Amino acid sequence: MKTKPAKALKATRPASPLRLSIRSILVPIDFSSPSRKTLDHALALAAKFGAKLTLMHVVEPVATADFAGAFPLAVENDVRMAASKRELAGLVKTAGIPRGRLGGIVVRCGRSFYEIVDVARLRKMDLIVIATHGYTGWKHALLGSTTERVVRHASCPVLVVRDQGAPLAH
Repeated sequence: MKTKPAKALKATRPASPLRLSIRSILVPIDFSSPSRKTLDHALALAAKFGAKLTLMHVVEPVATADFAGAFPLAVENDVRMAASKRELAGLVKTAGIPRGRLGGIVVRCGRSFYEIVDVARLRKMDLIVIATHGYTGWKHALLGSTTERVVRHASCPVLVVRDQGAPLAH
């Protein structure tokens, strides 16, 4: 008995590997130890991909119950923003970020997660590299998690760098 030869399978191309193009990285800095360590990770990624780093700090506005006397608080926020910009510039020098690798320094006033997500969207960032403090329990409930909100709302990928000294969540 003769059998029919099996039909040759049509050659198919394997799925192409993900091509990750990272040209711009946003690095939110709150001047804590974990966020400073995150800058090292962001620098390594920037060097590997030839990307530019944009360092960002958000000044949380000072709350007041007296809205009529709010003008002095606006001045206070401006002073804090200027000081933050100087501190970020100093961090650029301390970290040894090459001039061609720096995409900019941004200081904004507002809710941290909103401002970070907004800057990433407006500047069309390819990646956000952000620290987490690893708060759990009541501290997490009380302080909330800026990082968690950034992950939820960002329009680009977010790399979360966990502080190695932080406790594990239960």
